[in-house]
Amino acid sequence: MASLRMQPFPGILRHLGYPPYLTSILGAWYLLAGPALVVPRLPRLKEWAYAGLIFNYTGALVSHLAAGDDAAALIAPIVFALLAVTSWVLRSSPRRDLSSPDEDGAPSRIRSVAYWTFTLIAASEMVAGSIWDLLRIEYVRSIFAHLGYPLILLSILAAWKLPCAVTMLVPRFPRLKEWAYAGAVFNYTGAAASHLFVGDGPSKWAGPLVFAVITLASWALRPPDRRFEQERSTQMRPFDWIVPAGLVVVLLVLSFLTLPKGAPPL
Repeated sequence: MASLRMQPFPGILRHLGYPPYLTSILGAWYLLAGPALVVPRLPRLKEWAYAGLIFNYTGALVSHLAAGDDAAALIAPIVFALLAVTSWVLRSSPRRDLSSPDEDGAPSRIRSVAYWTFTLIAASEMVAGSIWDLLRIEYVRSIFAHLGYPLILLSILAAWKLPCAVTMLVPRFPRLKEWAYAGAVFNYTGAAASHLFVGDGPSKWAGPLVFAVITLASWALRPPDRRFEQERSTQMRPFDWIVPAGLVVVLLVLSFLTLPKGAPPL
């Protein structure tokens, strides 16, 4: 594996079965993540940057394992993932406080309806995507073959999409919600960019961009108790979880019932 370790990043991507244009997609996000981590304040951007780094390093680790690489190839993604987690844990208060003075007050009825509409659409797509990716149905396999991605990426995405949907729907956990929204936006913008890089028209890349906008709308409209920590002053009640848990179950059932043609038998 010495030759693998000495290869530049595009060479490693080719070894793992990823298309060369992925370097441009990841590079764009790296350029945004670096300044977000270094500059003061901006705690929400920092959560997104840390989320992207962890998604990237854990995805790289799984990809190396799927490629049959030995332990030497796993060292770098493990070390960088640990460094990212350590930096996240040790960041100072101004870099972690998600509260802000303009987030107080009860949301209007229209804002609440809009928030839940966008959130249910985003969560539904994540649940369906998780099930379809996990089952590796023909629909997603054909898309991945067209884009040049290895099938192991389906397993990686499936593992993240379902927790993403659950985190969007359940109450509290504002910091985890930042990571969930970040992952969803990375997923949709990456999909749109991939279709553009292989020369697809708007019929292919417009859909992911629409879901990216819907996800950002859900993020922007979320109420105060989903934006910053209120657990210290508000006691959790079991009833708070009944509706979100029921929604997750319903979305899972609907995802199975609406599997596209070519899905494997259940």
